[in-house]
Amino acid sequence: MDALVDPSADPAVDDGHRRGRILWALAVCMAAKGYSATTIADIAREGRVSKTLVYAHFRDKEECLLELYTRANDTVLAQVRLAQEQARAAGSPWRERLRAGIGSYLGTLAAGPAVAWAALVEVQAAGPRARELRRQVVDRYVDLLCEVAADLAGQHPEQVRPVGRPLVLAAVGGINELMLARVERGEAGRLGEDVDDATAIVVGLLERR
Repeated sequence: MDALVDPSADPAVDDGHRRGRILWALAVCMAAKGYSATTIADIAREGRVSKTLVYAHFRDKEECLLELYTRANDTVLAQVRLAQEQARAAGSPWRERLRAGIGSYLGTLAAGPAVAWAALVEVQAAGPRARELRRQVVDRYVDLLCEVAADLAGQHPEQVRPVGRPLVLAAVGGINELMLARVERGEAGRLGEDVDDATAIVVGLLERR
């Protein structure tokens, strides 16, 4: 089971292993045929469970997608924060600190290509609740980058300039477009190859000239 979506380690989730299979099955089905065309029967077939079991865990397909997206992004953001904290503790140069967090962001998504497709493509076509959730997730990543940027500007004022949140949001938008282009080409597993370009976007934003 992909670590991005497997909730089996969560003691609050009943029948966590099969719930995780249902989430993973939705991601696989969406990657193959899209959210709109995916049915509960498709999810049950891919997850090797009954439709009754799917409905026992999720009211409908939308609820399943919202949990998939939430759990996957919670994992991604936790890994990014961990990478940032480790790079800071190691005393890494500021550019390397940025690269560590961005590399974790892309690398964690690359480890689950079907989930990356769901997170970057399908969630935008899944209705207002999914779009609102996507906005919340983007805002969380922007907030995290703002924290890192402010810390770096305080530690390296001669090299790093303070920037406002709108500029950080624009940088995140650029990185997401870079990832989206890769995923749309069917290359989600190669997202790690874009780490240098994604890092250059943020370094270019923060670097004093």
